[in-house]
Parts: sequence; structure tokens; C-alpha cells
Amino acid sequence: EVRSHNKFWAEVMAEVKAKGTRAIAGFRNQFANFDKMQPGYYGEQGSVIIQHTLFDMFPPSTMNQNDIKPLNANEFIQRILVPEVAKLLIMEDQNVAPAKAIKILRESTSYGVAMFPEDGGEWG
Repeated sequence: EVRSHNKFWAEVMAEVKAKGTRAIAGFRNQFANFDKMQPGYYGEQGSVIIQHTLFDMFPPSTMNQNDIKPLNANEFIQRILVPEVAKLLIMEDQNVAPAKAIKILRESTSYGVAMFPEDGGEWG
């Protein structure tokens, strides 16, 4: 199964196993996992651009809930697809392997949030 090979999916499933399905959807868990939903050095602005693009490409109403459960469509896009796209972009930007791209993504999140906040400049 493809999902089992995705690092971000595996992390979410580990959370579900540890905390339960309801807990991962709650506000407290979203806040605790804010860093995991960020696209690294692309920041919140990058996250907004990636999310809008993904919503255009994959409208939530067209997603098969059985394929993405226990997540809903919005959670799937935020928790799985946004970081996956960021990983692929970082791989291309930095010419690195997937594991290194994930390391860069995670280590550069603070920089991205500071330098490219959602409410910054022309994006506000």
C-alpha cells in the first residue's frame, strides 16, 4: 500500500494509534503539530500557496473518504499533501534525497514561519 511508504502518513497513523482519531482532529493537537503541517523554509505563505493549489487540483468534495480515513479531506491536504509537496520542492531546490529533504523541511520551519508569515506584506 502506497500510504504505508509515506513518512507523513506514517506519523499521522502513529498519532492516531497513540491518541485516537478524535484527538488528532482537535484544536489542541493541531496546535501541537503546527510544525509538522508547515512546508519548511517556504513558511506560512508557501503553505497557503500550496494549499490553494492542492484544493484546486483535488477539491475535497471529490476525495474518497475511505482512501484518506481517519482524516477528512482538509486534514489530509494539510497533514499529508502540503508537507509532501514541500518535501518534493526541497528535493528539487537542494538536489537532495527524500530523507534529507524531510530533515531540511523540519529544521527550517522556524525560519519559514519567521520570514514568510501568512500575514506578511502583500499577502496580508
